[in-house]
Amino acid sequence: MPEKILVAGATGGVGRAVVSKLAERKMPVRVLARDAMMARELFSPTVEIVPADATKPDSLKGLFSDIYGVICTIGAKAPHGPDSPQHVDYEGVLHLVEAAKAAHIAHFVLVSSIGVTQPNHRLNQMFNNVLNWKLKGEDALRESGLVYTIVRPGGLGDVPGGKRALQFDQGDRMSGRISRADVAEICLRALNQPEARQVTFEVIETEGKPPDDAEWAALFGGLQKDA
Repeated sequence: MPEKILVAGATGGVGRAVVSKLAERKMPVRVLARDAMMARELFSPTVEIVPADATKPDSLKGLFSDIYGVICTIGAKAPHGPDSPQHVDYEGVLHLVEAAKAAHIAHFVLVSSIGVTQPNHRLNQMFNNVLNWKLKGEDALRESGLVYTIVRPGGLGDVPGGKRALQFDQGDRMSGRISRADVAEICLRALNQPEARQVTFEVIETEGKPPDDAEWAALFGGLQKDA
């Protein structure tokens, strides 16, 4: 992939892991950051950092040229106000999708969450309907006409990745946990897996060895395309 990967939400936990893995693979990356100074402190000088805010579509203009794929890991940081789930998990995702579509990017990977189809989930009650808004963000991507992958991880942890087996499922019917590093690895793997296109799936860690290349292909190959 000669063109850059654009990462939105790069200063969050999953986003930082994504950028780190891209750098390890020596893949060019463009980071969108509301706080460019913070991003420069987090990432190496080889990472291109541009100030932008997904909730403000005008700030995204011109930033998707020469981009191969987008990995979106943005998420609300407050229940109300400009950083609320409505503004970030839905409207922010929608603005990124619209900008990606206008630029004809090849692949959009969105990190969402397990539980988004469960209106009575406790996270909706605790955090101003965050899962409902994440589902609306998913729907915006599914309806966009873009090539996409939607990853719904279980509860996120800051333990090292690549240590346990992964379980993929569809139908929003399982629960569990997964490291942020493994979510990042899934996002990068999805960019190179034809079977990862036009799919939405849940993922958690489970007992066993981490997948090798053949097992990665089998995990994605076992998924059903979205209707």
